[in-house]
Amino acid sequence: MEEASTSVAGWAWLPADVLGLILEKLIPISDYIRFTAVCKHWKSAALHHKQHRLVKSRPNQLPMLMVPTKDSSNKGRSLYSVTRGKTYGFELHVPYSKRCCGSSHGWLACVDENLVVTLLNPFTGRTISLPPVPASASRARAFFRCDYYINKVVLSANPSLFPNDYEAVVIYDGYGKRIAHIKSGDEAWTCIDQVIGFDDVIYYKGQFLAVSLDGSVFSINVSSDQTAKPHVSVVVPMSPGTDNKTYLAQSSRGDLLLIRKFQRLTYCKRFVKSLSFKFFKFEKLEFEQVNGYDRFTETLSFKVFKLFSSYEDRPQWVEVESIGNDALFLGTNQSMCVSASHFQGCRPNSIYFADDCVDVACHKPKGPHDMGVFDIENKSMGRHYCLDRSQKHMPPAIWILPTMV
Repeated sequence: MEEASTSVAGWAWLPADVLGLILEKLIPISDYIRFTAVCKHWKSAALHHKQHRLVKSRPNQLPMLMVPTKDSSNKGRSLYSVTRGKTYGFELHVPYSKRCCGSSHGWLACVDENLVVTLLNPFTGRTISLPPVPASASRARAFFRCDYYINKVVLSANPSLFPNDYEAVVIYDGYGKRIAHIKSGDEAWTCIDQVIGFDDVIYYKGQFLAVSLDGSVFSINVSSDQTAKPHVSVVVPMSPGTDNKTYLAQSSRGDLLLIRKFQRLTYCKRFVKSLSFKFFKFEKLEFEQVNGYDRFTETLSFKVFKLFSSYEDRPQWVEVESIGNDALFLGTNQSMCVSASHFQGCRPNSIYFADDCVDVACHKPKGPHDMGVFDIENKSMGRHYCLDRSQKHMPPAIWILPTMV
């Protein structure tokens, strides 16, 4: 009896209901991952708990930045928390040689040389292969790597929860000139012939919306009716501006936001020695110069617009000076918005951004990666994660919303 009692009292054999109570208290995904690593029994309890975990975690998870590992390993990537200012020690097994061309509902989108898109949940290891994205006749392989040919992939829902009822949209053809749609079970992407040029796409209130280079918003119309031609139609026009990138996001209150990013393209001489680069503020560089230039993009500021509409008037964008307690996370990922009050250390009324430049030349070795945090009220720029010299040649960092489902 004493031996049995000792066995039951052991940490490895805590009853499932007790483990469930522990799991209820674990909010950060990093704690959850550590829990599953204790032993097989704890991992099994976590898997049984995962459905409830997802429902609980959706409003309580903060996007994390997927970055190079501390030892710059080429076998995986780590996670960085902007609120804790630390990189976690565990390693995610993610294809390392290429840029991830999407992050949506906790799934990454990767693409191979044949333009086959693979969805990957790096926390569970599950993968889903989608059909190849069509290669346009104008595609110049000499100028576009496959992972830069596709700008962004966005999902309507988590494929694990809705395996037969999720959709995806891809912005592709180099600088986002084309767009295509697919539903789970389809054998091929449905291409939309209109060549407009898109910056971002969002699944909003049951439909996909895409924003063009000039800030106009289009609905993506794809019907199961074979006689209806797939097309996009203008929902909200916007006057052309001088911004360099435009995003769509849904606020924590459900409002549709349009965010315009202003950048500049900077050229600098290549140097034999490593550059001493200071984000957002340039120091004088006095190293030996060699022939040739490196170029990189630098984000200067953002403007945020909110969609207003009334019963009689046409919807229109109105610039706002504040997004209240919200914080935006922008990049190659599906644009995300969270309430900063739920996360200690998260800056309200701010925009966290990661590098999403589709110009391969901007990601050559020693080229800085454009990342930071923008305070909307003060219109000031700051940092969150900084690459060291050994990591500058690695794939750009990307935001991901952790999920164990």
